[in-house]
Amino acid sequence: MKPTFGLARSVFLRKFPVAVTAMTMMILACTVGILPVHAGQHPHSQTLRGTVEGNGHAQRGYKVSLYAAEAGGHGKGQVLGTARTDGDGKFKIRYRVPHGQQFVLFVIAEYGPVMLAGVIGTGHHVYDAVVVNERTTVATGTAFAQFVDVWKIHGNTYGMINAVKMAENMANPETGDIGEVLFNTPNGTETSTYPTFNSLTNVVASCVADNTNCYSLFMATTPEGGPAPTTVLQAVANIAKYPSYPGYPTDTDDPLYQLSLLDPVNQPALMKRPTSWLLFIKFNGGQHNIYDPFNLMSGPGQIAFDEGGFAWINDNYRPTFSNEIACAGQRLIKTYPWGETFPGSPYFGGGLSGAGFGIGLDPHGKVWVGNFGFEAPACADTTVDPLPDPALKIPAAHDSVSVFRPDGSPISGFDGFTKGHIWWPQATVSDKKGNIWIANCGNDTVTFIPKGKPGHARNIAFPGGRGAEGIYAPTIPDTEPDSDAPLLKPFAIAIDPKGRAWVTANQVGYVADSGTADPTEAIGGVYRVSSDGTVEMLPNLNAKSEPVLSWPMGISGDSQGNMWVSNSNSVKVPCVDPLDPQDGMDGPSVTLYPADDSAPSTHIGGGLTIPWGNAVDGNDTLWVFNFGQKPTRDVDENTVWPDTPLSHFCGADPSKCPSGKGTGDPISRDPGYVSDALDRVTGGGIDPSGNVWLLNNWKKTGPFGPVYNTNPGGNSFVIVPGAAGPVKTPLIGPPQSFDQRGHRRDHRRGHRSHSPHQAYDRD
Repeated sequence: MKPTFGLARSVFLRKFPVAVTAMTMMILACTVGILPVHAGQHPHSQTLRGTVEGNGHAQRGYKVSLYAAEAGGHGKGQVLGTARTDGDGKFKIRYRVPHGQQFVLFVIAEYGPVMLAGVIGTGHHVYDAVVVNERTTVATGTAFAQFVDVWKIHGNTYGMINAVKMAENMANPETGDIGEVLFNTPNGTETSTYPTFNSLTNVVASCVADNTNCYSLFMATTPEGGPAPTTVLQAVANIAKYPSYPGYPTDTDDPLYQLSLLDPVNQPALMKRPTSWLLFIKFNGGQHNIYDPFNLMSGPGQIAFDEGGFAWINDNYRPTFSNEIACAGQRLIKTYPWGETFPGSPYFGGGLSGAGFGIGLDPHGKVWVGNFGFEAPACADTTVDPLPDPALKIPAAHDSVSVFRPDGSPISGFDGFTKGHIWWPQATVSDKKGNIWIANCGNDTVTFIPKGKPGHARNIAFPGGRGAEGIYAPTIPDTEPDSDAPLLKPFAIAIDPKGRAWVTANQVGYVADSGTADPTEAIGGVYRVSSDGTVEMLPNLNAKSEPVLSWPMGISGDSQGNMWVSNSNSVKVPCVDPLDPQDGMDGPSVTLYPADDSAPSTHIGGGLTIPWGNAVDGNDTLWVFNFGQKPTRDVDENTVWPDTPLSHFCGADPSKCPSGKGTGDPISRDPGYVSDALDRVTGGGIDPSGNVWLLNNWKKTGPFGPVYNTNPGGNSFVIVPGAAGPVKTPLIGPPQSFDQRGHRRDHRRGHRSHSPHQAYDRD
């Protein structure tokens, strides 16, 4: 019997009482989440039987090693036993698992330069019969990309353990077959991810068929200015870290694509080269690809990770059929670190009402959600059928924050917490002291909740905004006479190393009466707010007095306090005002605000297309989440909607970037890392395994009037395994890697964590 993948589509209709501490979640990750039913029962002596296959055939004469890699600690690893495959490709190894730290077990099969590998479990909880082939090799090398270090595999505790199940999403270690998550809808034939995976397995198959192709693979996966890989597993890991080649779309300029054509045993495979070799694995709580009231989510807006890498996701709308009106969402979703829905999720109550970009965890593990009040226009103007229903938040109130315990039970009541003049809240984050910061898009203020005590909440107004005028609950949009609509629209928040909140303001400088914005002028602002109420407006011009902001959205800080802003160049946030897409400066961009307060700078390229959210990884490089290609207005039923890219930029420290890249240079080549698994993405994040998570907030057709006026919400999220520098979670304040300045204490386990990235730069 093999482990069960995923949950039934109706799982969210069942509610289970759960009470889990961080340690309980860790235990779940190490047992229920990754154990086969037939896990070994003999802690002192176990037997592993397996088969090595390549090109669909048994492989004779391979040296097979069972390798135990320490998760966390000092990165120690050891070989527990060896064998050699017989004429049927079979092997048997008796072994004992070492005592002490948590170990992840791998099977490594070698024949000259050829290597096939597979991860088979943790500690004593492993499969007792396995198949190792090209599929398990690609799955393992991708899921553990940030932890493969030449002949070693080592990294932080949670990241290593969680990657076991992520690999299983892609390949079944018991049979060597394609993983059920990757094989089935919403993946499978629905997107190009499955064919991309197969093409990667065919690259490895070419190496098995002719070992001279292994050396071609090593050459193709050598990072510019870095050492060549010496193992196939390292080569596969490098593909996730350095995923693209110049010359797109010319097939002959992509060496991996050319290798994939030599022995294409696994089908379906790519018929042309991709923009990148990243794997975009899609999740929606089931095995379907339709929109209906039974969906797990509708309009996922932003994500936050807890200590163990479990994901918490808010959403905009109530799930409906595509052509039905959707009012404010009232659910909070939790998933395992590998994308599977957590039992008992989603969670309800606590005042949840159409959350947008606001979700965060505090130092105690409590989840805070800002209730923006997303809803279809018919819900807002109470023309929806049935009539207004306060019990279902129809219409939405736009004036609260909800708080949940780590077990998913609400702390806040039906109306949420409302003190502090909360109005159309967006970003909702904690600092390291447990203070909660809320960006009030609707009244140009920030609500500050000291130590997470809602009764002590106070409001900090931005100069020139409605709150500074004493108008805390505007209701008249800028399309109406005597409008009191917000003038600044605070949107996203990042906390710097000094505990100050950096806040983007989406429409500073926009004059509604003119009907449009001057594309040569800066639109938007960045404010720095201290807990004592001090507000500083930062420059929106560079050293040459040129504008650096254009309808800014997300903001993220790096480990040194440098701040990165996404300039959508298009989005005028619809808080109080209706949807009204704009045309800003010449193209979207990202802006760097240096930690030393020197002049900001703007950077372009990398596939930026309406950049919305962003995140800094453990290497201080920037990942940008794009809302997708224009057009966003003047659209109809015949509009062609291009696929959406993911963008990646070199951070403020070029030493952590690929050779030859400087601060702000795009790492992702134009047109970006494009995937048909992505719709219109708003939020995302980086987890302890180095996976990039992206939220399909809107359907691609969302800007089309009949869709926008009913339910534009997407119903899925996407995980890109192994692509980014792992980040300690929860993200509270600046991001922390697990290898800053060599050894750093891993506070989650009370031991020291060794860097898994010594040999290679990032891509």
